Amino acid sequence: MQYKQYAVLASVVLAAGVAGQALAQGTPAKSTNIGIVDRNKVITSFTKAQQAAQELKGQEDKVRNLLESSNKKYEEAKAAKKSPTELKALQDSLQKQIDTEYKAAQGRAQALESQLESDIDKAIKDEATSKNLDTVLVKDSVLLGGLDITDGVIKRLPATASAGTKTVTK
Repeated sequence: MQYKQYAVLASVVLAAGVAGQALAQGTPAKSTNIGIVDRNKVITSFTKAQQAAQELKGQEDKVRNLLESSNKKYEEAKAAKKSPTELKALQDSLQKQIDTEYKAAQGRAQALESQLESDIDKAIKDEATSKNLDTVLVKDSVLLGGLDITDGVIKRLPATASAGTKTVTK
């Protein structure tokens, strides 16, 4: 009687194991479609990014020139033997101007970076969707495999950029 119970138990375990393997083999795992993108190539090919770099260079030059002229004004006031109170007031005034320009340049840089990132991310998502990709990785981090969608992303940038362009004037 004892032998019969072990035989039935062994049969059930064996049947469950065989059924489990059959089910595992019968249902293939969902394959993941992976794309890769060369972000550096996208950025260097993006006209709006080049324009932003030029604008930021201009902002940087403006702040640097203001700093140099402020130093010159302060040195001239010092050479003219202005009182310590006048020098302090001049220094505070000049520093306030420098801080205001620097913060404006910094704010513009952040706004441009955010807009460029948004444009590039949208182009990547649109291209990935058109190619039925589940995942897109940065090309530099991929050793082997993946569909390179860089050129498709670059082609999508002008349409993406023109739709979200905002002009900020002062």
